[in-house]
Amino acid sequence: MKELKDWITELKTEKPELNDFITKLEGFISDNGFNIAQFERAIDKGLQLKEEEVKKTFIKHVESKEDNN
Repeated sequence: MKELKDWITELKTEKPELNDFITKLEGFISDNGFNIAQFERAIDKGLQLKEEEVKKTFIKHVESKEDNN
């Protein structure tokens, strides 16, 4: 994994605008490789949070429309 870690370090230098994303991604990389299962769980959790956020916004919008009628 040294090659991958070296590439990530180089990428952070070449593309500083990606640093936040790369830093988060590094948490899924170990000496054994990329932890796909952990990454997929994190993605699922993030999507669930966004879905809940959208639902709350939708509900507030509907309630607001009902209050105006």
